[in-house]
Order: sequence, then C-alpha cells, then structure tokens
Amino acid sequence: MINTFHLFIKMKRVLILLTACVMASVASAFSPYENYLQSGRTTVVGLIAQVDPEKKTSLLESIEALNNDTARRPLAASGIENVSAYTRQIGEHEWIVLNFLYDGNKDYLQAANDFEASCEEAANLAAFTLPHPRAERFGTHWLQMEWITYIRGMDVPGSAMNQIMIVTTVRPEKEQEYRTLHQTVWPGVVDQVKRSRNRNLAIFLTEIDDWLVEFLYLEYVGDTPQSDDEMSQTDAINHRWWKITDQCQKPLPGAPKIWDPMTPLN
Repeated sequence: MINTFHLFIKMKRVLILLTACVMASVASAFSPYENYLQSGRTTVVGLIAQVDPEKKTSLLESIEALNNDTARRPLAASGIENVSAYTRQIGEHEWIVLNFLYDGNKDYLQAANDFEASCEEAANLAAFTLPHPRAERFGTHWLQMEWITYIRGMDVPGSAMNQIMIVTTVRPEKEQEYRTLHQTVWPGVVDQVKRSRNRNLAIFLTEIDDWLVEFLYLEYVGDTPQSDDEMSQTDAINHRWWKITDQCQKPLPGAPKIWDPMTPLN
C-alpha cells in the first residue's frame, strides 16, 4: 500500500513537470498578444499614411500595380500576401490604410520596413502619400498601427469572397475599458465570427488629429453573405457585447452610425 502511494505521488510530480514544460513551450509570455506573435501563425498588419491630394491619381495607379505578378512575387518573398487598400476622409485630410497578411515567423515590428523594401511598386507609394506624424520615430514612411485585437475565425485557405474595412473612434475616457474588453473578448463573440464564416478580424488603433481612430478589417469566406450576416446581427451575445462596446465609441463627424465603411481601392 505504501509503495503504491509513493509511486502515485512520483507519477503525479512527473505529470506536473511535463505539463509545465508543454505550457512553457506554447506560452512564454503573460500578454495574449505576445503569445500569439510567438506562435508562428500568420499575423494581420495595418499601415496608414495620408493621401497627397495633388497626387491621388498616381496613388491609385500604384495601388493597382501591387496586384501585378511582378509585385506579388517580391512581396511574398518578404512574407507579405493579400494586400488590400482603403481610403476615407478623416478630419481635414484623406487617409489610406493598407492591410495585409504577414509571415508569423518574421519579426512583426518589421512589417512596415519589409513592405517598403519589398518591391518598386510598394516603394513608389511613398511619393504619393505623406507619413503619419508618428511614423518618423520608427524610421518608416508608413505607420504600423497598434493591433488591439485579432480573431482568426474560419481557418480555411483560399481567397475571401469579400473584404471590408470600417472605421470609428474610441472615446479617450473609455480607452482603457475598450482595450480591456478586447483583450478578454467573450467566447460567444469569437464563436459568432466563425459561425458567420468570417476570418482574420483585426482591429487597429492610431491617433489622427485629436481623435483615437479605430479600423476594423474582416474577410468573409462563405457563399451566403446575407443569411450569414443576419445570423451575426441577430445574435443575442453579440447584442450584449455591442451594448457595452458602443458606449466606448463615437462616430466620425457626419457618419450615420458608429461604424462607417472605408472606400476600397483594389
């Protein structure tokens, strides 16, 4: 009886040690954000710059050139895929946001540098845009926006049926509450992203003028968008979630609702 008890204790200790080793290899940081960056999985990047109003036609032509094979190959070699671009007037200026998937085995903080150095087509964009005021301190033209939350959703390969980017602002006095909510997103909200057949939901935040401007990117990978969107819009958990998050947000001037669409360029 004693020997059996001692054996049980030893086995339990070994199991605890093995569990600790596994956990250490999977999660080596306290921050959920940093743990994801260390996972090796694809990340989503949002870059922002100001449109030069006198050069917008040339900017649009350069954005279109990013879709050519001559640009796609060097972009992919730099770990960058699926580049999409969106614009909107925010305050006194028009802004452009680039969104792309980035190799999770590369240094996430180098995404803007890698994009700018990837190919001639990407480098040309700097001639038709003006940098965000904070970009210079990082030695880049494009500012890599802060990643507030990310939900992978449907983990399926292939092109998305639809890609959208929408924009709003976060009330400064509610910033901490909003950040905390999105570091602890409710499981039911995450589930509904997948049930509605969406993927790569990413929220970015940056400063423009006196506003904290928030951008949400989302890909739809289903084939029944109307019914899938209705499922999301009528979900009880989503409604309780939005009731809380809506209090942290304020629409941009002139926007009819909290979230307003940006104009896609490609």
